[in-house]
Amino acid sequence: MKIVIIGAGPAGSSCATQLLKSGVEVVLLDRENFPRHAPGETLHPGIEPLLEQLGVLDLVNQKEFIRHEGIFNISEDKSTFTPYDEDKKWKGFQLFRKEFDSILLNNAIELGADFLSESSPVSIKLTPQNQIESISTSNKKLVGDFFIDATGKRAWLVNRLKIPFKNYSPKRIAYYGYVEANDSLDLKNPKMIWDKGGWTWIAKVKKNQVSWVRLDLNGQGKKDKNWLPKELRRFQPIKMSKAVDVTWRMAEIVSDKNYFFLGDATFVLDPAASHGVLKAIMSGIMVSHLIVNSETSNINDMHKTYYNWLNQWFIKDKDELNKLYKTLTTFKNLEVENFSKENQGESKRIHGV
Repeated sequence: MKIVIIGAGPAGSSCATQLLKSGVEVVLLDRENFPRHAPGETLHPGIEPLLEQLGVLDLVNQKEFIRHEGIFNISEDKSTFTPYDEDKKWKGFQLFRKEFDSILLNNAIELGADFLSESSPVSIKLTPQNQIESISTSNKKLVGDFFIDATGKRAWLVNRLKIPFKNYSPKRIAYYGYVEANDSLDLKNPKMIWDKGGWTWIAKVKKNQVSWVRLDLNGQGKKDKNWLPKELRRFQPIKMSKAVDVTWRMAEIVSDKNYFFLGDATFVLDPAASHGVLKAIMSGIMVSHLIVNSETSNINDMHKTYYNWLNQWFIKDKDELNKLYKTLTTFKNLEVENFSKENQGESKRIHGV
């Protein structure tokens, strides 16, 4: 069996790793050259069993990523610290994504993945039964038994197959970037800062490097690329900030025939859900399990299982975000839950900004 995976981030690399462990041949391609830029991310300590399953926990620990005991939630009138587990002294990870993504990819390569760097897919060929026969890059034709889209919010294969996304919120754009910061900034634990317009996430990803994310929930306009959260304006930015579309949405089809979608190519919620890397890794592991067992499983049941699993996750996270925003008096007029049925049903092809 041969599997072609487009996208070598956490989703694609995790899926490749599990397939290779089961003796499946894997071709893994990515349009970028690693290590590549990616926003930092905070991971709950519960990620450790998954990293151990992938065989990278020791490597992650050796990198000495910054660990933290919990999260500060800060508003105009109070500051609350929520530890992960005081008794067990659990600590989360604050990832520097360039290094983390490289660990996952190199692990897959060492297990035998055929990695094609700086290789972008340009076209697909379908059989009369609408299965994928091949995917072509500018200089290579790739054939396989299954094809997997792990391209994140770009959702290359999803869009190529003209599969629509259903929106569950007004359009939302998150901005993110980094600054060089010194010890005068107290960031032993990440901070979620709430204000009248939305929220700002601030976390240290290296000794003198801080990551930030900003999401406006009141429909404010586009930010300048030199914009910084007020808490960080005394520090030097590292390059210009970037933006990404985090409109709540889910693909109407997450797998079919001989193809699967992983991570953000399946559904997207705003970063307050804090499940981006977790979803990538877990969906990669899940799909690898389904493919390995595909020869003895009913194909329709396999796709139904995957859809139900993802859909339940999406609904749970969406409902929790709605509940979170509704409890904040600042956002009592925020119409997320009541986003119109017409808009929810509107099919749109959405790309990252």
